[in-house]
Amino acid sequence: MQHYNSQRICNRYLNQSNLCLVLTDEIHYTVSKVSTHFGDCEKMKITNDSSSVNKVSRRTAMKFTLATAFSSYLSAAESRLAAITGMSVIRVRKKQDKGRHDTLLEISTNMEVSGYGGPFLDHQAKNLEKLLPQIQKLLVGSESLQRTTDFEWIWSQLYPNNPISAYAKGLDPLTGKSHWNTRRKARHTPTGSVVTALSAVDNALWDLRGKLANQPVYCLLGGKREKLRSYLSMTPEDDLTATRRRAKELFDMGHTVQKWFLRFGPPDGKAGFAKIVGLVEGLRTDLGEKAKLMFDFAVSGRGRKDWDVDYAVRVAKAIQPFNPTWLEEPFSPEEIDCYRRLKGETDITLATGEHTYSRWNIKPFLDEKLVSYVQSDPEWCGGISELLQVCKLVSKYRNVQVIPHGHHVLAAAQTVASQPESLCPMVEYGRSWVVPRQRCQTRMVEPEAGYVQTPNEPGLGPSVDWSRCERL
Repeated sequence: MQHYNSQRICNRYLNQSNLCLVLTDEIHYTVSKVSTHFGDCEKMKITNDSSSVNKVSRRTAMKFTLATAFSSYLSAAESRLAAITGMSVIRVRKKQDKGRHDTLLEISTNMEVSGYGGPFLDHQAKNLEKLLPQIQKLLVGSESLQRTTDFEWIWSQLYPNNPISAYAKGLDPLTGKSHWNTRRKARHTPTGSVVTALSAVDNALWDLRGKLANQPVYCLLGGKREKLRSYLSMTPEDDLTATRRRAKELFDMGHTVQKWFLRFGPPDGKAGFAKIVGLVEGLRTDLGEKAKLMFDFAVSGRGRKDWDVDYAVRVAKAIQPFNPTWLEEPFSPEEIDCYRRLKGETDITLATGEHTYSRWNIKPFLDEKLVSYVQSDPEWCGGISELLQVCKLVSKYRNVQVIPHGHHVLAAAQTVASQPESLCPMVEYGRSWVVPRQRCQTRMVEPEAGYVQTPNEPGLGPSVDWSRCERL
């Protein structure tokens, strides 16, 4: 476990606490000496009973890390001591890699601890840079690490006359226009791009809270799941035989839950349709009934928007005999009539939410029982705080689960690990995009045999590795 200036935090806390740390009768700690600072590791157990109060002298407390033993005190003290001193959008790259970089949000504090959100897509970075002066006025210089400083609060301060809950009425919160049954021109809407930008702020605040408390976020949220089921998301090759071989190899390695992208649509005619059915049938034949197979409409080269209802109904009826776990997001999230018709004309199980913003955007789908899996992404839907609200909402509906889309793995894993497995059974892992987004981290988080170990570093998980990386 990493240690974030625990000596300094201890020193400042003691200075504000009459040079002593008071342990009440509710506390039973084992304090571990930090070998890197004070030599060999040794332990001191501090106990007390209801009739006494123990005090640790400043000198003794200074010698021992608060990383584990005093994490609850750090969490409580953060609102008293930690204040945000700066926010900036930064570009980071490996020192030896002059071509690629990641764009991150960095939130700095007076405790010499920083929280990070990202990496961003280009539209997120542009919107965040535009909004940053206003956000800085809200957060910089204040003790803004309490949990009520979340996506919803920040949105309400930036747009007091445009409640995010307008989504539940089918209205775009910023334009006020009805968006139902409109087809997107791009992957994210202009308003959605603002939500995705503010998601990074929310996530960076959670990263900070965890680091200051010296706990992973899922522990701050009361979670105990140290290992999470994962599913792989993959694009099939042109050669169906090669795709089937790869799927079987992964299945035999323990990756028994797989999602494959469907690359064809109406412009591809009968041949394209046959390739869709051939992929689904071939995977089920090779992997058997023990495999969980999901399929995602993703004609990326044509903007993910050329399936119509008739085509989706044909696909659903053709693949239903092969028992897919779900068919994912066959239409734009605003095309709710298309979802209604597809659900009414087939027995296919549907998933959506990847491109929805906030709990309010997903609520109409739940109310009409259109989806069985909600895929809100903490990188896009409003951060961890809003994904927690999505989980709370979904828990009120029968036979619906939350499996976040995996633009990245860290924030999603921390949230899933904080929730019951019955509500949030697993996380998504797309190697082709998640691995590159971890190039500047201290270590890579990857699944093994169908499971991801929940990152246990303080905050969201592996942070920026400044020993290998540099700012642009």
